[in-house]
This record gives sequence, structure tokens and C-alpha cells, in this order.
Amino acid sequence: MVTTYAGIVLAGGESKRYGKPKALESVDGIPFYKKAMDVLEPFVQHLVLVVHPSIKESIEPEHKGVTIIMDEPKIKGEGPLAGIYSGMKAYEASHYLVLACDMPLMERRIYQQLVGIHAFLKSECNVIPCADNHVQPLAALYSSTSLPYIAGLLENEKRRLTDLLDHIVCAYVSYESKEMIACFKNVNRPPDYTEIFR
Repeated sequence: MVTTYAGIVLAGGESKRYGKPKALESVDGIPFYKKAMDVLEPFVQHLVLVVHPSIKESIEPEHKGVTIIMDEPKIKGEGPLAGIYSGMKAYEASHYLVLACDMPLMERRIYQQLVGIHAFLKSECNVIPCADNHVQPLAALYSSTSLPYIAGLLENEKRRLTDLLDHIVCAYVSYESKEMIACFKNVNRPPDYTEIFR
């Protein structure tokens, strides 16, 4: 099988704890969702942006090769696992680079490393970062062979990404330096934004 990569940017959360759509929050005038797209773009043939219905009209992709979707109706609102599933269904590739839009400090070099490591592994292997001993499944590389497992979990109303990792073949990449761990900081509440960008 020829290896092809698609990017999935997860921008479909309800952002209840943040109080407004995190995907549209910005740093230096650049929305979070665009920052995530910029991180993945060099490594993928196509980008899928999974958005919440409330912000679809506000999304402005600036280049071709982007598909904007919402969760498939039968799994709407079922969390990031549903977003990954919908992204995989929207564009066929052998592998997917997934990034949640609320990690605004993420850098391209993380994905360069994930793709590079994957080249030495079996095709069906998924590459999952660990930052400071915390698994980071929302900034990872997934094989298309994980799709049936994702579908099965959603059908059984299981939405935790850790449940998925228990069912698929994974290689874990550990990041322990402060500089690299910082890439995985996520923004859940307004104080998180203040802390990261103060």
C-alpha cells in the first residue's frame, strides 16, 4: 500500500469551559484552527477541518486542499473520537495526522518526528506522543486500520481515546524536555490562555 497522509484538525468542541469557541480564539491575530492547519500542512496531501456547526460560517481556509466538515449526524457531539472518525470518513488516506486546535504552541517538528518514526514501523502502527508521562492522543499519527475500532467504540457509546489506544497497535514517543512538553499545552479555560501567553 502506498503511504498517504491526511491531516485532521479537530475544531468541533463546544468549548463550554472556555465560554466561547476555542477554534476562533487567536494568537497574534491568527485563529487557533489556522495555527493547527499550518502545523500539519507540510506533511499531508489534504486537510480535513472538523468544526462545530456554530462556527462553520466563520471558518476561512486560505488555500486549496481543505475539506470543512461537521461530525457525521449519527455521532454528532460524541467528542474528539467522533471528530477523528468523521475526518477519516471524509477523506481516504493510509494515515492521518490528528491535531486538536486547542494546542496553540504545537510545532511542526513534533509531526516531522512522528512521520519520521513511523517510516521505520509497520504500516498499521499508530504513533502516539507522551509528554511528561501524559499520553497525547489528540496530537498523534493514526493508521487507517484504526477506523473499524473507532467505529466499534462509538457504536458501543465509548468515547474515551484511551479505550482506542487499548485496541490498536501503538508506538509511544516520549518527550521530557520543558521545551517539547510545552508544545502539548492545551487551552481549556481562559486562565490557561493567560498562563500560556502572558
